[in-house]
Amino acid sequence: MVQDPNQSSFGLAPNVAAGLASFFTWLGGLIILLGKPPQQWVRFVAVQAIVLFVFYIVAIIALTVISTMLAIAHLGAVSLLLGLVQLAVGIAYFIAWLMMTINAFQGKALRLPVVAAYADRWSAGTPVA
Repeated sequence: MVQDPNQSSFGLAPNVAAGLASFFTWLGGLIILLGKPPQQWVRFVAVQAIVLFVFYIVAIIALTVISTMLAIAHLGAVSLLLGLVQLAVGIAYFIAWLMMTINAFQGKALRLPVVAAYADRWSAGTPVA
């Protein structure tokens, strides 16, 4: 069976597949990747959604561990400052996720600065322009 070039994973339009991959972060990206989308940019968006989520989780875990260690060492004021850093990381993640999702539903692949380099490497293809 030959797949319609205007369709992507699971018979979805490419922009819908990329948008869903971005919207549902790591789970959506994984499901779309398992559907083996023929479009390189859809694979890129799916991998970028996974990588962005992993970066966010790693950053939050690292900041939580450091904050807890500082609180145990009775440096609560510094620990509270790290709480503000966690909030800033969360807001930055939300903005990046929202921009990536909107662009994906519009049929464009937004390249996030650091995340895109890893997504290029792991999406098994040439970089998306």
